Amino acid sequence: MKSRVLVIKTNLLPWYNELDDYLETEHPSFPQSVRERMADFGDYTIISISRYETRLREPSRNKS
Repeated sequence: MKSRVLVIKTNLLPWYNELDDYLETEHPSFPQSVRERMADFGDYTIISISRYETRLREPSRNKS
């Protein structure tokens, strides 16, 4: 099964926590529209982040 990828064409580097490798989406200045898109997408891992875009991948699910 292929994983879904969400591409956000917004600079999210100001909210990126490099030490823990996560985005601080609960910060008051985080863009609301991006927060909503990420909430609709669900759980994610960060593929890449740059000043031009952020790519998030849905975690793969193991077949049982």
